[in-house]
Amino acid sequence: MKRWNLEPVRDAMVSIVLAGLLGTAVTGCQEQEFARGEEQALAGGPITIAVIWPWESRGMLLYGEGLQLALDEINGSGGLLGRPLVVLREDDHESVDRGRVVAQRLAQNHDVIAVVGHLQSYVSLPAAAIYDLSGLVHVAPTATDPRLTQQGYRRLFRITFTDRLAVYYIRNAYGRSLANAFEEQAIERGLVVADRQSYDPDTTTGNRTLADILTAWQDLALDAVFVAGEPRQAATMIEAARAKGIRAVMLGGDALGTVGFIERGGEAVEGTIIATAFHPHDQREEVQRFAAGFRQQYGLEPDASAALGYDAVHLIAHGIETARSAAPDRVADALRATRDWRGVTGRVTFTDAGELLDRSLGTVVVRNGSFDWLGGARANPTEND
Repeated sequence: MKRWNLEPVRDAMVSIVLAGLLGTAVTGCQEQEFARGEEQALAGGPITIAVIWPWESRGMLLYGEGLQLALDEINGSGGLLGRPLVVLREDDHESVDRGRVVAQRLAQNHDVIAVVGHLQSYVSLPAAAIYDLSGLVHVAPTATDPRLTQQGYRRLFRITFTDRLAVYYIRNAYGRSLANAFEEQAIERGLVVADRQSYDPDTTTGNRTLADILTAWQDLALDAVFVAGEPRQAATMIEAARAKGIRAVMLGGDALGTVGFIERGGEAVEGTIIATAFHPHDQREEVQRFAAGFRQQYGLEPDASAALGYDAVHLIAHGIETARSAAPDRVADALRATRDWRGVTGRVTFTDAGELLDRSLGTVVVRNGSFDWLGGARANPTEND
């Protein structure tokens, strides 16, 4: 019987197996060799951030124009660390499920070093956990739920005020927290909250119909009503209240500061006073410079969402330049150490948890179909203010 020399075959098999193992090991090393954003940095490529927003459903807001203006300014001045800044836009459709899908996709994109998003707190909360696990810097421009900065995330920063002012509120996290905060502040100031009612997000009624609520309010001789909700439902409630003869001053949270609120409510919402982080008639130098640039580029007056988008991009740029690095952890450290950064929506100083400290608030009033600036003040002004 012929004896086969199997040594060459065995050697070949061993070589193939070893090559495969080594290849896997090398591939594995290569996959882990680059930290987030590092591959683009070594190649001299752009710095990439992502912005998540309900672009399709909230097209009436000027948020995108504000962040684009910031992007143009940064790149027009030479970029960051000598590299251009690139923004990826994602739409979460104001959906928790869609928000998670977008967050997971961004987590897998190692070119992205930071995200700005989302509009809604209920989308931001679950997405924030994904961003934290994946090592992304997360700047939350509009989410107000206090739980967002109570999870111990070290790269999360909120750049809008938390809710501090509610009698008639939408039955979700935004409405409840605003209602609770208003009641606490009212008690501290010796005011009486005579009634407190809520409604479901998809309706203008809760356990009682809106007509029943307003009928009861007619007997309370109310001086003011605070509305914590979305523009459409808030306008409907105020319109119905005026039709019932309720002449109380109407107060609103920042969410009502949209053209849609005025268009829906018409004459009924005239005189409504709304808290806001921004108005183009604010005479601060940074606000006037931003407003002039926005008008020149778009031929429009910027709204509060435009200012928030603008500040979010510039704030991340500030963190990158201060850290002299696009590495997320170093950017986060730089942002956490930020003191009195001047944004168009106010001064920015972060607590260790990434929460805003000492944010100023202004107010506007609906007058003749537009928002008139009433003014604002910083909570703890300094000698330089």
